[in-house]
Amino acid sequence: MKRIEVILLGLFLFLSPSLFAQVVDEPEDNSDGFYVKESELIENGKKAFEFPYVREADVVWAHRVWRVIDFKEKINQVFYYPVTPDQGRKNLYTILDEALTEGRIRGFDDDMFSKEVNWEELKSNLGGSEVISRWETDMDGMEIETFDTVYTSLKAEDIKMLRIKEDWFIDKNRSVEDVRIIGFALIYLQQKEEGVPPVQIPLAWIRYNDPEVRELLANAEVYNMDNDRARRSYDDIFRKRIFSSYVIRESNDFNRRIEDYASGVDALLESQRVEDYLFEMEEDMWEY
Repeated sequence: MKRIEVILLGLFLFLSPSLFAQVVDEPEDNSDGFYVKESELIENGKKAFEFPYVREADVVWAHRVWRVIDFKEKINQVFYYPVTPDQGRKNLYTILDEALTEGRIRGFDDDMFSKEVNWEELKSNLGGSEVISRWETDMDGMEIETFDTVYTSLKAEDIKMLRIKEDWFIDKNRSVEDVRIIGFALIYLQQKEEGVPPVQIPLAWIRYNDPEVRELLANAEVYNMDNDRARRSYDDIFRKRIFSSYVIRESNDFNRRIEDYASGVDALLESQRVEDYLFEMEEDMWEY
């Protein structure tokens, strides 16, 4: 009897790997990995996160600020790279450029979203130029050097900053301090003269809460240096505030920017003062 049990146990151990082995499905033709990404299975793409509804009557305090995200900082480089599309990823300028060119989203000429811009015309007007030399043979067989001026439109590598307009507020219904991005604009640094700091020119202002904008950002994949499996989207970056920035303006009597009344170290201290003010408002909520 024991001999039969041993034989059965041996057969079970021999067959168990094939019985319980994991079956890995072959990836579909449009996949470059060993599994199909969830976003590729959703027919109309990923849905953007829905923010909690806030009633006007529940907002007991609000403060508007403008801030800048500099792409040179390491945590912000996801906005700039890759300069050219690669491995299914595109930088923020490329994504917005394609959507604005195709008319899928709208761009405006200021942060009040008062007038739509002609994106193609704007790119052409702000593009650079370069002089190219070439050699030609004239009628006498002599080679002569000619110069041509070539005009180029904006390129992804020209955009290295992002400006954000946002509202901080306290919602008494949820007992939290929260923030909502109102809009954002890519910044073009135009170098007019050598030795002079470049002029910051905001491109088309994008209204962040437009459904088509949120959907576009939610389906734009961003590199995650910590985990290739846990890919983020630009909507995640904005919503979870995975970026570094500094304040350049707050709502005030004279509608001034910080640079209008402070410079150098004083401007940095003033920017930090605004950040501290926003932080302290949440801390003061819990004082009685």
